[in-house]
Amino acid sequence: MRTAADFNLFYATPDPWHISHAQFRDKVLRRCLKPFIRDKSVLELGCGEGHLTQAIFDKARSVVGIDISDVAIARAKSLSLPNARFESADFLQASFEGYDVIAALECVYYLSLPEREAFLEKVAREHSGKILLLSGPIVDYRRHFGHKRLMYEFTALGFAPLRLHNLSVYWHPPSSRVIAGLIKLPLGYTLLDWIPEPMIYQRLYALRAPKQR
Repeated sequence: MRTAADFNLFYATPDPWHISHAQFRDKVLRRCLKPFIRDKSVLELGCGEGHLTQAIFDKARSVVGIDISDVAIARAKSLSLPNARFESADFLQASFEGYDVIAALECVYYLSLPEREAFLEKVAREHSGKILLLSGPIVDYRRHFGHKRLMYEFTALGFAPLRLHNLSVYWHPPSSRVIAGLIKLPLGYTLLDWIPEPMIYQRLYALRAPKQR
């Protein structure tokens, strides 16, 4: 896992990953997440500068956003969102108790495999029987996620997959760019979940954590 100093270097320039420019991604996420977050309390892990907090979680009853970068958190706080507060923290050390939903969007792939296992075990232990929303790229088994690997990890720890949603199309090979363009047409995003897995870049997993006895 990268350190707070590493991420502060990234955030020396605002919006280093151009996350605020991904309006199509935001539209798809809003559509997919709405049933899970409306009027719920949400813990948003790796919230960065608060873009998704503002764009996606405005229908949540309350949001606590945490990020390891205090530079990013300072910018998130400056948004003054009415339903959110922000804290600088390592989410592997933060408490997961007391929330309806935990959202880990585009952040868990920064963890090593042992760290990811520890993260899921922590969710299972402290977020018993509740909802985990997790997303990331699935195009590279070794460096990022892989669907089969993730499903193995989820089921091995007792998580119950509720829904899977495709979020974006991979731009390689070049033929995929045609599909990527088509789904950005009006209502084209409704076809995302029908696209074959080898063409998918990012996927959202909605899971129920196991109930602890």
